[in-house]
Amino acid sequence: MKKHESRRQRHRKKRRYLKWTLKTVWWALALLFILSACGAGIGAGIVSAMVKDEPVRSKADFQRDLDSLFQNSYAYFQNTDKNNNPVRIGAFRNDGEYRKLIRSVNDVSPYLVDAFIATEDRDFYTHHGIVPRSILRAAYQQLVHADVTTGGSTITQQLVKNVILKNREQDLERKSKEIVLAVRLDAMFSKNQILVYYMNSVFFGKGANRQNLYGVQAAAKGLFNVDAKELNLPQAAYIAGMVQRPNDYNPFRGEKNLQHGIKRMQLVLRNMLETGKITPQQYHEALKFNIKASLAKPDPSANGYSSYPFIMYALETETAEILMQHDGLNIEELSKQGKYRSTLEQYVKQVQTRGYHVYSTIDQKMYDAVNKAATKNLTFHNRTYKGIKGHEQLGAVIIDNRSGAILAFVPGTSSYNQNAKNHALDASRQSGSTIKPLLVYGPAIEEKVISPDTLVLDEKIPRADGSGYYENSGKTYHGPVTVKEALKWSYNIPAIKVFNRLGHDTGFSYLRKLGIPPDPIDGEAAAIGGQTRGYTVAKMTAAFATFANQGNYNSPYLISKVTDANGHVIWEHKQAPTRIFSPQTSYQITDMLRDVVKSGTGVFIGSRIHGYDLAGKTGTSTDDRDLWFIGYTPQVTIGAWSGYDYGFSMSHNDHFTKRAWVNIFNAAAKSSPSYFDKGARFENPGHLFDGVKCLECDKIKKYQDKKKKEQKNNRDQHNNQPPDLPPALPPSVPPPPNNGDNPPPTEPSEPPTKPWYPPPPDEGKKKPHHDPFPF
Repeated sequence: MKKHESRRQRHRKKRRYLKWTLKTVWWALALLFILSACGAGIGAGIVSAMVKDEPVRSKADFQRDLDSLFQNSYAYFQNTDKNNNPVRIGAFRNDGEYRKLIRSVNDVSPYLVDAFIATEDRDFYTHHGIVPRSILRAAYQQLVHADVTTGGSTITQQLVKNVILKNREQDLERKSKEIVLAVRLDAMFSKNQILVYYMNSVFFGKGANRQNLYGVQAAAKGLFNVDAKELNLPQAAYIAGMVQRPNDYNPFRGEKNLQHGIKRMQLVLRNMLETGKITPQQYHEALKFNIKASLAKPDPSANGYSSYPFIMYALETETAEILMQHDGLNIEELSKQGKYRSTLEQYVKQVQTRGYHVYSTIDQKMYDAVNKAATKNLTFHNRTYKGIKGHEQLGAVIIDNRSGAILAFVPGTSSYNQNAKNHALDASRQSGSTIKPLLVYGPAIEEKVISPDTLVLDEKIPRADGSGYYENSGKTYHGPVTVKEALKWSYNIPAIKVFNRLGHDTGFSYLRKLGIPPDPIDGEAAAIGGQTRGYTVAKMTAAFATFANQGNYNSPYLISKVTDANGHVIWEHKQAPTRIFSPQTSYQITDMLRDVVKSGTGVFIGSRIHGYDLAGKTGTSTDDRDLWFIGYTPQVTIGAWSGYDYGFSMSHNDHFTKRAWVNIFNAAAKSSPSYFDKGARFENPGHLFDGVKCLECDKIKKYQDKKKKEQKNNRDQHNNQPPDLPPALPPSVPPPPNNGDNPPPTEPSEPPTKPWYPPPPDEGKKKPHHDPFPF
């Protein structure tokens, strides 16, 4: 039995020896062939003969691949820290990967360069891309399963494997391509260029924040939270030692991995000592260093998608659109051609991987405060649509009136994982009566069709499409009312009449200038919120901010500046306000909207916000599916919408938006008081237009004459009725005495009959009541 086992062992050794011999012969022949080819120049025919499916690459081909290395881009709040640096929101997503490129060997610690050279490629500065003896040594180590003490491939070969071929398979065909390309790459690029690309390409496992680390800068930050230039000797040796087995040596995978990494670090330090890169004293001091204590701690801001997912995704999209326009692309045309979405995805990838720095307009303190407070004391009711359960949602935006900058927003009432829809910036909803100042009354005053005191007859009128009649909330009509009163109580019929007198095309032209264009098939119903398409909260809020900004419109924006990886500004927001309304029109609309919150449909809010000069407008869409309130002070405009994602009615929760708006206003004022000055007031510019007494004046006169006649007839009818008889009274003197058998009664035997008076005309009827929250 022992003899049989011994024979099998000898047979295995013989096969292993034969296999090793064949591999050695192959490598020797391949190297001999390549080296001889190098002496004469590598022609396309020779390369094709060796690796027939590998194209002959030019320097431009190599450069394109090498420059494709991504690096992370970052987003920032508008706030600065104690050192006056912008507060980082986080890195843009890149499938959980983290990379920051270096540009020169001078961007890293000299210890790191020496550690790589001593361990991975001692002949780096003298060879021509490959080292035959190293390849043979590595083949032997692989064959006998010996520990790898130095890299089998040169740094140049590793760069080819990581970036050019993107193939880590250990087969002879791939290895032959690697060798050929390494020789060619070495002939086209300087050693330091190759070394920089290599250090940017190496993978180091996951860092403290669980992100994949690519490149030495990412490794220095992700492992030790220092810049690559600040790495000390043992830290540099630890990083250089991770290259061959990054996961096994990763210190965040557990104590066992950390100890393996330290053992590998010690080997790197010995290599550096052997090659004269460090002194014995440096070597011994480095061995004593506590690597574990120097490891990085998790940083929540490293992943902005954990803390601020709605901001990060919004910034991705807006930055991508900025870059598209910067490259001369027309977003509207792309949308018409059906190419917008695919083009956007390409540019989002650029945002994530080009090392941009994106500076947002978001005030962190305000954003945190309003999102925490928005739903305070609100009640929720679940509804189910096709098996999907959801509750009331909220979208809100706070805009700086002077610039259009979005200071904060509330994306919804659910976490991103539960509902990823951004109800503030992305979701379009019917505007209800919030459209009236923008489409009807503002343009009509600007065009001198009406003035605030103009009388309009509120009466029953048919719809233009013949589908019935327009109604006010409460289904009541109020006769002649002023425009100011009509807006205060949000009556529908006056808005329709003013819009028709103004002209639909004229009204719609104002919406286009305000960034909320109508649909081509919109008609007169748009005047009361019956648009074919809705608008986002951000766009509606920016439109209202025009009144607060003396009639100047600013498009809402989320980004103030974008720089490249080196800090060079490639785009910056430029103020370009557009005059839409005169200061007089803006003030008159504002003054009318003051009444809305003082005593009209927005009194719920006006009674809870004190000391501010506040104007605003409520809005409710058909069947109470959408509830709006957009209000503004001289400094900021806050728009809020609420509803269900699937169009259920909000009639059971009709104060939801108003309560949320009050919560948001108070939280924002407390967190960022500079935007909420109680002393700020809307200034009357003078020369206000008041020249239109009435619309349909003849009709109003006939209505008033008819009412006067009816009132006169009622009075005459009342005066012609016989007077009421006075009630019977008990005799003032007692009756004559009787026969003495019975004493005289002291009170009547029956009480007198109570007299009947005709009731007043309205008695017994429910008095007309203005619905405090109509459309």
